[in-house]
Amino acid sequence: MRRNNNYGHLGVKLFFVLAIGAFLLSACGKAGEDNPAGASAPTESDAIESDFEYPFVAESENGFYFWEHRSEERYVPRLMFLDKESGKVVPLCNKPDCMHEGKECNARFPDLDFGEDGIDKHYLQYYEGSLYAVGVSSDNYVSLFRIEPDGSEWEISTKLYRADYAATGQWRTLDIWINDGYVYFSDAKQKKAKLERMPIGGRSGEVLFEGDSDAVEVQIFRIECSQEEQCVFFQARIFEDESIEHSVGGLYQYDIFSGECSLVKIDLSGPYTVRNGKVYYGSMEGLCRYSIQDRTVEVLSDQPIEVPNITLTRDYIILCDQMEGGDLIIYDYEGTQAAKVSGELRPTWYFGGNSEMLFAECVYDNKTRLCYLDLTRPLDELQWEELQAD
Repeated sequence: MRRNNNYGHLGVKLFFVLAIGAFLLSACGKAGEDNPAGASAPTESDAIESDFEYPFVAESENGFYFWEHRSEERYVPRLMFLDKESGKVVPLCNKPDCMHEGKECNARFPDLDFGEDGIDKHYLQYYEGSLYAVGVSSDNYVSLFRIEPDGSEWEISTKLYRADYAATGQWRTLDIWINDGYVYFSDAKQKKAKLERMPIGGRSGEVLFEGDSDAVEVQIFRIECSQEEQCVFFQARIFEDESIEHSVGGLYQYDIFSGECSLVKIDLSGPYTVRNGKVYYGSMEGLCRYSIQDRTVEVLSDQPIEVPNITLTRDYIILCDQMEGGDLIIYDYEGTQAAKVSGELRPTWYFGGNSEMLFAECVYDNKTRLCYLDLTRPLDELQWEELQAD
């Protein structure tokens, strides 16, 4: 699961929150169906446990997919695969005798080149046996690209909306996530963003959330889908005018079965993740756990942290304060600190991971490197290591 963008905490005075509570709820519309796609049975990929703050890495049953880091030596990144069993990192190419350097290599995918089909290198998701990326089609549609798991073939799966990227030459990765046969997305370039969804392979979509008609700006970010709650979570901030002081937002949920959208927690605009009816997030109060049903906040640790990226594994709550030195702090579910990971390699962009491996972009010796952290090691031996092809 997970989303893009990184917004800090934006305070709103209590009287203002109360005054516009109805305004927020009125922005949620009903967009359900008699037989929603959310009613599908669990698939093999549902067992995948990963929790990614940024979807730059995709987990399958057998390994992890990721794009190489763009550098002076390699301007067009290759699509790579980390095998869970062997631990080997290889380009995603099964061509015999391929040197994996030229355009003929299956691990090379077209970069964004407006007027041609091109793929952005900042989103990957593995879903029901296929790998998905986003980009722009040759006829200027922001599109979902489907990639065979061995990299042998790719195609445009779903055209989401027409854009002016060919004319402007500007691209911003959209917030997007696939869940139960639908693509949930928001066009971040729009002044008044909306949460929309479209069936994979479909031609038309529906609007699930939009701001009130009086709003001058609506931001939507961090889309996360929860199989447990059968909900799509997202954050929104609505501006009455150009001033942050006159804005309000929070965490919302879209119920897949009922088609209803509702406010979960007002003014929660930092990184979060959801499990078993609880929202976990960091704030200046500390590490917090919010009960959706009871609407109560439990402070697990009172160590303040302003905008931490957060990952939940089977045993631990993991926070990475990438804005303040990149320390990784590991807590148990009672809020007791179990470990703190520092070192020469420090995350400047923390992605997330699962109970066995975490991923991040780290800086060392003035160079940016893709790194991993092996959580199967003893906690006092944890260190970030560079992720390199064998």
